[in-house]
Amino acid sequence: MALTLLHDLLDRRARRSPHRACLVRGTAVWTYTELRRLSLAYAGWLHGRGVRRGDRVLILAPHAPATLAMVYATSRLGAVHVVVGDRLRPYTLRHIVADCTPCVAVVEGAGPWGGTSDLFGVPAHAFEEIPHEPRGRPPCTPGPLSVDPAGLIYTSGSTAMPKAVVSGHRQVLFAAQAIQSQLRYRPDDVVFCCLPLSFDYGMYQAYLCALAGATLVLGDAVDAGPPLLGRLREHEVTVLPLVPSLAKALCLLVERSGVPPARLRMVTNTGAALPERLAARMLSLIPALGVFPMFGLTECKRVSILKPGERPGHPGSVGRPLPDTEAYVIGEDGGRLPPGEVGELVVRGPHVMAGYWRAPELTAARFRRAPDGGIELHTGDMCHLDADGYLYFHGRRDELYKQGGYRISAAEVEGAAMDVPGVELAALLPPEGERGAVLAVTGALSPYELRDRLAERLEPARLPAEFHVLAALPLHPNGKIDKSALPTALSGELRGVP
Repeated sequence: MALTLLHDLLDRRARRSPHRACLVRGTAVWTYTELRRLSLAYAGWLHGRGVRRGDRVLILAPHAPATLAMVYATSRLGAVHVVVGDRLRPYTLRHIVADCTPCVAVVEGAGPWGGTSDLFGVPAHAFEEIPHEPRGRPPCTPGPLSVDPAGLIYTSGSTAMPKAVVSGHRQVLFAAQAIQSQLRYRPDDVVFCCLPLSFDYGMYQAYLCALAGATLVLGDAVDAGPPLLGRLREHEVTVLPLVPSLAKALCLLVERSGVPPARLRMVTNTGAALPERLAARMLSLIPALGVFPMFGLTECKRVSILKPGERPGHPGSVGRPLPDTEAYVIGEDGGRLPPGEVGELVVRGPHVMAGYWRAPELTAARFRRAPDGGIELHTGDMCHLDADGYLYFHGRRDELYKQGGYRISAAEVEGAAMDVPGVELAALLPPEGERGAVLAVTGALSPYELRDRLAERLEPARLPAEFHVLAALPLHPNGKIDKSALPTALSGELRGVP
């Protein structure tokens, strides 16, 4: 069966592996057949509420198995799923509702919006209200095309209000299959995901599991802390998608227990760069572990993956581009740069998404027409390629700044800080106005020790103006550091030094 539309992933797997465990949540288990039946029931319900091709369906249940059934249900109708965090502040959620204009919202009854029947003017329903069995034949509506949008993925909005990337069926399916060709999830894999499904890294775990016939265990944000090791052992987890904060938690828990999770064979990382020191620490604690650093952005999902055997010869790299993907670096004049030179990363391939929802000017700036008529994604990420085609990330273009005659990347300083013993997480705010660069970390050291140890790793002109050690750094629900909230966290902190 050819994969043309998003729900084809589920339907094909349900035919091939009808009784295999698809989803696990707590003590509840769904097979691929059961998830398919639930998606058909949801599609019928949506159709009965007037949802048609192109309509948006807002889903506020970022850790619920029913969310995946609803995502596949919208695909069946040609509708567009919009999965968002259920703990968004009302101001941000109101913006998203006004931006995507959904015709219906679906919420988890136990969540903060569970008792809501009207969400900023949109009819809202709890999953518990929706029939769980198909009623009659599947609705016959004008079928979606592979070029149609399957979902809107709202970015974290670290510097402004969230904007939505339009993700088409064709792009999503290509990205999932290209990633699977490199990671090779197996039918006997158990993937533990405590990242929200509103984060594309979390959602794609379901797609990868469907391709492989693997089992996805859905956790909660709290599982990224002290319960993590217990969850990995309880479910005999073999694959763990993580971000650096989760990698740090894994290392701390294994060190304290002295016993690594027995079946864990692979971890993947994206969302933020995985420092070399942290990767080495995981390998020292779990020697047989496969560590897969990856690089991507919502606008094309994934660019590159570094396989474990490639890491010794290319330390610090985020790998080679995916199959059927071209990645190159350009200078300020738009010309391609040779290996070793840092410039803006441009990506071409079937996974480059359709653009931004209702933002034609921003779309035109990032998704540009190439001379041959193809679309090129100008990422805004500063990178270089080596002579073997391996990619190295240097930071966002808007996080590059000049200081003391040097061009400095926030990612460069953060990476050096993460190399300091005792540092757990690090975030740097570039200079703004009369304020110099500010480095904030968490860990067991003083700001003075941080400054002295960092001076051993960076030239004096590259050192930040201020150093702070905080009890915690603000995080987005997806586990990435929320730099927009960092100034507020710093304002109440008394342990900083110049």
